[in-house]
Amino acid sequence: MATTEARNAGEWARHWHYPGVPGLDLLRARYVRHSFARHSHEGFVFGAVFRGIEDVVMPEGTIRARPGTVVMINPEVPHSAHAGVPEGWSYATLYPSAEVVAGIADETTSLRGTAGFAETIVEDADTARLIRAVHRAAEEGNALAADSLLRVAVAGLLRRHGRALPPRTPGAAGARTAALAKS
Repeated sequence: MATTEARNAGEWARHWHYPGVPGLDLLRARYVRHSFARHSHEGFVFGAVFRGIEDVVMPEGTIRARPGTVVMINPEVPHSAHAGVPEGWSYATLYPSAEVVAGIADETTSLRGTAGFAETIVEDADTARLIRAVHRAAEEGNALAADSLLRVAVAGLLRRHGRALPPRTPGAAGARTAALAKS
């Protein structure tokens, strides 16, 4: 189990991979002054704030994640984040691989193609609680519960908010960089 923990002036973070659920990374943290520079992930991001407010800067604008909301970020979508209030935010985030989400979509929905989300944030206190429950189960070493709760949470989000994403074509700059690296 790879774990990264950091604590600094009331801020703390634990980012880890739980081997009991292949294809899933987890982050639980409290941030006040910390901010995330623009970045993206290969897989999905499902975040649930349980205290404070996180401002997430997306290509279409800034969203304010607060308790009772779930942030859903599709793979490779650039974003950044920072505190939305002076006291910061505490949250639990799941980072399932695209393959994990695709498998859940195939098993539980009628979505075909690449499953994803049209919305970036939704009011969904029940799923926010499920995200925290996945963390608790993983921290307790209960792989069956962590996997089951993850599947329930993602399947619900997909059924209520999922859609088939348009096919991605690599950008010219990315294709050129890849070709240069390959040669």
